[in-house]
Amino acid sequence: MGRGLARLLLFLILALGLCPNALAQEARQPDVVVVGGGLAGLVTAYELEQGGLTVHILEAADRFGGRVATARYGPGLAAEYGMHEIWADNPLRDYLARLGVALSEPEEPYSSVYLAGKLYPYVQDDAQGYLASVFSPEELAAYNTWLEKCRSVFDDLHRNGIAGQNEKIQQISFYEWLSQFALPPRVAEFIRLAVECEVATDWTDISAVYGIQQLGIFLHDTKCQHVPGGNGRVIQALVDALKSPKTLGARVTRVVRQKRADGALECTVYYLKDNQLHSIKASRVVLAVPYHLLHAIQLEPTLTETQWKAVQTLEAGSYLVVHLVMDTASNELFRIDGQLPFPVLTRGPLGVVYGVVDEPAQGQAEQVFSLLIHGSSAATYLEPQDRIRPELLAELEKIWPGVSRHVRSAYFYSYHPAATPSWPAGRSNLDELSKSLRQENLGLFLAGDYIFSSHAEGAVMAARAAAGAILEQLKGPAAARNR
Repeated sequence: MGRGLARLLLFLILALGLCPNALAQEARQPDVVVVGGGLAGLVTAYELEQGGLTVHILEAADRFGGRVATARYGPGLAAEYGMHEIWADNPLRDYLARLGVALSEPEEPYSSVYLAGKLYPYVQDDAQGYLASVFSPEELAAYNTWLEKCRSVFDDLHRNGIAGQNEKIQQISFYEWLSQFALPPRVAEFIRLAVECEVATDWTDISAVYGIQQLGIFLHDTKCQHVPGGNGRVIQALVDALKSPKTLGARVTRVVRQKRADGALECTVYYLKDNQLHSIKASRVVLAVPYHLLHAIQLEPTLTETQWKAVQTLEAGSYLVVHLVMDTASNELFRIDGQLPFPVLTRGPLGVVYGVVDEPAQGQAEQVFSLLIHGSSAATYLEPQDRIRPELLAELEKIWPGVSRHVRSAYFYSYHPAATPSWPAGRSNLDELSKSLRQENLGLFLAGDYIFSSHAEGAVMAARAAAGAILEQLKGPAAARNR
């Protein structure tokens, strides 16, 4: 009798010890799992939390932020190796205002250019003064006439999408479309510099519609800003604002969705962390990963044929970021009329010379000088960086003789060859294929820059769209409207 009672007591102790834990795990089941802790994933999670849903974020890397990243080399030494600008039309600004993240003073959309072996610095009081310094009167007249025609097409695309004449424009490359205007060669090259740095590929590889969209910042005088001290502070502010569980080092490998007997959706997300397979269940899943990683996750059921076609027909753009730590005395080489002329657009090995973004503090001995290399020049995966460094310094010497002696060290940050998406001739982010990516697939939603554009504003737009659709399903239309 005593032995039986002891066994019963042991059973009860174990039951009481295990059941609460099992119940707690069940209680912690989130409404939504967000796969990806970049800008799209964090904004999605923020919106869902604000709407009253519980979320769990799974990020494969050892940090949050994705392509929003700031490298720090010591006090006062920071530079971007991801998103560089925050444009005035970027809805990310709404979150910065809510979270108290300060921005720099607005800057004009135009940059200095290195054209036909000569530097044309933007140090004038306004854009027209700058353009007059770059172009002859005849070239400037041709540029302004073309700009008005481009504005007309841009606005019509915004109003009507791919309809009428716009469908024909979508079928040709940006290069072909621009060639129809028979612009002076220096004007065409100026436009090429402005577009290719945004799309990270050649102007022959993108549709005219997508190329025209990149020019919106000039067509409507859109200002840009950045976060003093590094755009990485944007990510930190979002992470700090989220109450949801967030797991780093969690590589998602499989997502299974099915309807239960009661008709409710059940999503199971499998992920590897510390070489151990884990799973987590939720009512909905948001895949907020780069488009080139979608194929690496088993989706059961898979995306529709139309959705896969939309993804697989995107054009890949490449970026390579290089940071040069140099002494601040180098600024005397760069200054023109007392001003630093950065950024400078170049075509070739240097890409966008962001140079020194902020004036160094008084007494600061060193600063970080940045290059954003794009397109074919960024395809350096199998090249020794020790070989690339002197080549880049030689290119910089052509513009600023003597700059090499100021460089103390160099750091390279490569991305996947498909670092950024764009749309080739025959495609655009306005076509039916792109629209298919904004549709739910049995509890699965996609979020990322490729859903609406290839830039940060596209990531935020996609996050808002996915969060809004989920809130409407799980909380009702009022919750979606009141975000």
